[in-house]
Amino acid sequence: MRHSLAVAAFVVLALLRPECGVADEDAGSQLFGSWRLLSYELKVVNEETAAQQVFGPHPFGRLILLPSHYMAAFICKPDRKPPANEGEAAALLSSMIAYTGRFRLEGDRFITQVDGAWNEIYKANEQIRYFKVEGDTLSIRTAEMASAVLPGKRVVSTLLWERER
Repeated sequence: MRHSLAVAAFVVLALLRPECGVADEDAGSQLFGSWRLLSYELKVVNEETAAQQVFGPHPFGRLILLPSHYMAAFICKPDRKPPANEGEAAALLSSMIAYTGRFRLEGDRFITQVDGAWNEIYKANEQIRYFKVEGDTLSIRTAEMASAVLPGKRVVSTLLWERER
């Protein structure tokens, strides 16, 4: 009996340690749900230019984060039109971002192992996102990364989302 209690106490204490994910789950549970994009700005690293609204001042976007740790993100320019030819169809790729995958939580970060994306550059490395939830608002900043929207550039993006009900 004493041994069983000791083992049970050890398991409970181990589960409460942040390294085991319980604290991360508490913070991360605020992430779960569907989010609508309010703004998306991209800053080119080592350039003195201001942040760019590459998809305009009112981009469309949805971010879905499930308790099972699967996610899907879609962001695009709001004024996209069906393509009339191959050139226009190819150009549509530069007016959007879309990817899916499984994510894990580490403190103020969710890190996605991408399993599908509109641009294979997203599958090259884990996608690291720093997040903060305040009420129904989610702020996300990316780690410095190679840009899929501005080829050859390194960027940091800042996104603001609103929870969908």
